[in-house]
Amino acid sequence: MGWFSRKRPLAPDELREALFSAAHARDEARVRQLCEDERAAIQEHFPAWQKVPEPIRGDRERLNVYANGLMTVARFFAARGDSSLVERLTGSAGSNPLRRWEATLAAAQQSIAARDYAKAEPALRDSLKAPPGVVGSGVDRYSAIALGLLAQCRFHRGDAEEAIGHLEGALAICRRTGDADGEIAYLESLHEGRRWLGQVPEAAALAEELAAAYDDAGRGAKGDWARRRAARMRAGEPLVRIVVEIGGQGFELDELPQERPEGPVRFLFERNRLSLGSVTALVDEGMNLGGAGEPERAIATFKAAAALDPSDPRPRYLTGLAQTELGRYVDAVASYDATERLAPGWFHCRADRWLATELAAGRVARVAFEAVRRLEDGGGAPAERARLAADAIAATPGVPILYLIRAEALLATGAAASAETVARLGLDGQPDPDVRTRLLLTLARSVAPERRRVLLEEAVALEGNRTAAAMARVMLRYDFADRG
Repeated sequence: MGWFSRKRPLAPDELREALFSAAHARDEARVRQLCEDERAAIQEHFPAWQKVPEPIRGDRERLNVYANGLMTVARFFAARGDSSLVERLTGSAGSNPLRRWEATLAAAQQSIAARDYAKAEPALRDSLKAPPGVVGSGVDRYSAIALGLLAQCRFHRGDAEEAIGHLEGALAICRRTGDADGEIAYLESLHEGRRWLGQVPEAAALAEELAAAYDDAGRGAKGDWARRRAARMRAGEPLVRIVVEIGGQGFELDELPQERPEGPVRFLFERNRLSLGSVTALVDEGMNLGGAGEPERAIATFKAAAALDPSDPRPRYLTGLAQTELGRYVDAVASYDATERLAPGWFHCRADRWLATELAAGRVARVAFEAVRRLEDGGGAPAERARLAADAIAATPGVPILYLIRAEALLATGAAASAETVARLGLDGQPDPDVRTRLLLTLARSVAPERRRVLLEEAVALEGNRTAAAMARVMLRYDFADRG
């Protein structure tokens, strides 16, 4: 006679052990059979089972098995319309310490999402110890989450060293409990923390660990990405580079696939370290102040951001824009030089530096700068932008970026021949390398396909504007792939 067909009723402790062993073994069929055969006995004795036996309380592994067994049985009953056992385990948010812990962590996550790390951190520090009365697998789960969230707070406030300590604690919990998803998440964060600190050998080793974890989880594409990241770091990762995203897939410029993927194309700057959330919050605040006509306060905010992370080019670049707006051209040039040291070719830094230099020397009138700012930031229909750019060129000839703006606007209206003429006039004006690269790309898009290649190759070689050079590389890769 089989084990399940025994006629003798199981003693309460015997039933409990059978259920919890089946739950630990993930033997769903056995759990189902026991619950169906012993339904009344389980409902009668479940309240007594909630009191953890004394010998188990000091053994974390056995405690986790016990807690998992309770919850497995309760969930089985709940799936069949009886939630009374689940309610006994969880209770209300106010009465159940595990639910209160969960609510604390959820509130911290909301504060972190709003970049209010100072608000989230105290409660997270308080939650690093399990609340009284909480036992079982929930302790491990929520302890790891609390450590991970506190690590986010410390990292994004500029303290990567402390963040790494918390992440290592969370990773250890996930490895001990077999939480593969958690292990991947904390390996990712540890890798980025070491990378932010410039600890290249440690960060590269973590990337290789991460690749193996991705492979084990059946995420081979991410595993390949992590291995490439490790190799790039060991070879010498640049301060900043351009990557291309096509149809939602990211590619290095030297690793573009043979066939062009379907979907929209985006070009993105990628630095050799993550941006801090607290710096991003200050950058956003400064931009809002600048947009509200308060450039002095914006500069003070950008300087606070730069002090928090001296490696981030964004505050330096935006400080240069605000200083140019205030007519402090020499200071702006210095800010653009600092940006270039941190991230060579950052957005339009090189062109903006040229304009600030010319303004400082009196070779370009202030009205030209105001026209450029109005046309670059003001939007508007292409035909109207083309007309306004023509008026600005007539008033202040010899400013190549105005020709670029007009040529791009004309091309957007479909007037390719006119765009070609204006782009060539801009190139004749000896533009700086940034504007020249963009003019070459615009000219290439204005002429017949057979005339494009030499223009695109020149744009790639010049790379005065890194995004335009990257666009030219992609056009060469796919427009001329079959032309030798």
